[in-house]
Amino acid sequence: MKKYKNRIIKISAILVCALAIMLFFIDFTPVIKPSTVALAEGSGFQSFSAPYETTTSGPEGSLVTTQTAYVPSSRIAPVSAEYAIESPEDMIYDASEGKVYIADSKSPRNGNPGYGRVLVTDLEGNVLAEIGKDTLKKPMGVAVDQNNLFVCDKENKLVYVFDKHTHELKQSIGKPTNPLVGANTPYTPIKITVDSRENIYLVSEGCVSGLMQMNIDGEFIGYVGANETSVSLVSALQNLFFSEEQRSTFLSAPRSPTNVSIDSRGLVYTVTNNAVNNSVKKLNTLGNSIMSPSINFAATNALSVDESENIYTVQSDGYITVFDSEGNLLFRFGGTDPYERFGSLANPVAISALPDGRIMVLDKNYSMVIIYERTDFSDLVFRAVDYYKDGLYVEGEDLWQEVLTYNSNFILSYKALARANMKKGNYDTALTQFKFAEDRNGYSEAYWQIRNEWLENNLIWVFVALLVVVVAVIACKIINKFKKSVFAPVRTGIEKIKSLHVKSVYPVKEFNHMRRFMRSTPDAVYEVKYHSAASVWTAIVLYVWFVVLQIISVVAKGYLFNSATVYNTNGWNTVLITTAVLFMLVLCNYFVSTVTDGEGKLKDCFITFIYALSPYLVLALPVFILSNFLTYNESIVYTICEIVMYGWSGICLFRGVMELHDYSFWKTVKNLLLTLFTFVMALLFLVVLRMLVAQLFGYFGAIFEEMLYV
Repeated sequence: MKKYKNRIIKISAILVCALAIMLFFIDFTPVIKPSTVALAEGSGFQSFSAPYETTTSGPEGSLVTTQTAYVPSSRIAPVSAEYAIESPEDMIYDASEGKVYIADSKSPRNGNPGYGRVLVTDLEGNVLAEIGKDTLKKPMGVAVDQNNLFVCDKENKLVYVFDKHTHELKQSIGKPTNPLVGANTPYTPIKITVDSRENIYLVSEGCVSGLMQMNIDGEFIGYVGANETSVSLVSALQNLFFSEEQRSTFLSAPRSPTNVSIDSRGLVYTVTNNAVNNSVKKLNTLGNSIMSPSINFAATNALSVDESENIYTVQSDGYITVFDSEGNLLFRFGGTDPYERFGSLANPVAISALPDGRIMVLDKNYSMVIIYERTDFSDLVFRAVDYYKDGLYVEGEDLWQEVLTYNSNFILSYKALARANMKKGNYDTALTQFKFAEDRNGYSEAYWQIRNEWLENNLIWVFVALLVVVVAVIACKIINKFKKSVFAPVRTGIEKIKSLHVKSVYPVKEFNHMRRFMRSTPDAVYEVKYHSAASVWTAIVLYVWFVVLQIISVVAKGYLFNSATVYNTNGWNTVLITTAVLFMLVLCNYFVSTVTDGEGKLKDCFITFIYALSPYLVLALPVFILSNFLTYNESIVYTICEIVMYGWSGICLFRGVMELHDYSFWKTVKNLLLTLFTFVMALLFLVVLRMLVAQLFGYFGAIFEEMLYV
């Protein structure tokens, strides 16, 4: 009978695994409709026409549609053949004189040699001057200060300084001779900016040390704003297993900055095109990054900062993105257009913010500068942002309320209104608004205040209740000592419950075996192996509870410690992944143990893996509940609880596998590593198999469709 029972268990496990694999090929992901925005009708705003859609930051980091923020109004594109823009690379607006400087190169044509130059125009597109025609070859970057025009020439590998008024060449800056620069450090200036003290911040193509900082005389000051080397799984494994000589062979260097800008306070901003994270960084006076936008757009080419420190960036895919001074996304619009309608972009390489709120974008493919002006809606948003930036939350409250009437998904509005309510002491309202804004730090501050108010109002009653309980317990003990007849019915009831021997009931006894697993795992596993102290069915019930905990955690965990919500969590996927991972791990461990002299049976492997989760199964729900009463100031408490849960379960699993298969310490380590390796290989196999099956069905589906139309 036992023989058949074991066979039934093995067949059941195989069927469950087969079911999990079959479910792996079924897509349970619900169809999610594009995010919609409540846009007010009849707002009184002007009706603008633009060849693109405008989006802003929405719930869960999504981009949601909003009212048009900018519309194309004019262009700078000289029609004269002599001054026509051919190959523009950079542009800057000089607010002090109202002039636009465009770095451009002319191609050789009709026997005329090619040359570089800087075109000077006004905002109407009238060409005012042409600078550096006999000096420049391939100008890539321009910058201006009160008296000078700085031009980076990539081909000559020099920075030229022209007098801004007379257009005469004053000096050229070559590679610094300072030994700190290094003989092998590349010096190919491509982008430049200058602060009010005439300190130069230079982007040298291929220089991984960051921006070169020099004074007006070309003397090297130092490097600032170097990017960090990205750490991947491969590089981590190389650092772990390779020797120092081998690691030097695979040494990975950080990315070089690709563009630079500066704001009115002298803070420098860098762009690193195609960076995985932090493609835009704001640097302090020490050169350390103090801010990056909330959403990273890797294909960023250039940026500009206005007088309110709002950040304007352009991406190589034709989009213009606007952030506030804290990096919150305000607007994103543009993109390529197959119809090439006015206002669309193909290859934007430079952007400049004008003092009146307009922005200019230089498009290399279209060889023109397009000027965009604000709409009434964006003007409203920027006025509200100015109040928010200056900390005038209450003063800007009406503006943010008005923004919400036009777009109820404008996330920054809720954040600003929450700050206003925090100032006014409306902490409950602020708590709700911080949650809408997905601002967990603000939510923690509001909850801290709410909890403090509750403690101030109720702490005395808590102490009174505790005192009453203590006095009642002492009184009961005194009464029981001198008048035992008073509590005689209670003692009789307790004795009757004990006489039922509830702990000896088989299911209760098996569930109670969890305590032994938590206290003495080897003894508990021994009882499972040789005395059947736990059954597969009890383990399945415990595992169902484990799956239920994963689903409960979505709603039971505190908001501050839970990134999952009912809106971004798929219950079917949670059940499928949790079930498939466990059974695959059990099978992998059983197969590995079979070829490494392990003694455990498949049934015992399954039971051991489930019972090893006992600390988590017991502690998880109380920890979830506890997280609802903590703020970020007490996050260490939640972290310690998680370490205890997972660490204790890991120790139980390790000791359980050691006893189950009768392994030594190091043999157990080897077994678990091989189990993980087998699991990864099996997962890769299933992924490849799924892709092949999908292609196969797609192929037969295409044939079937062709047959239908024949």
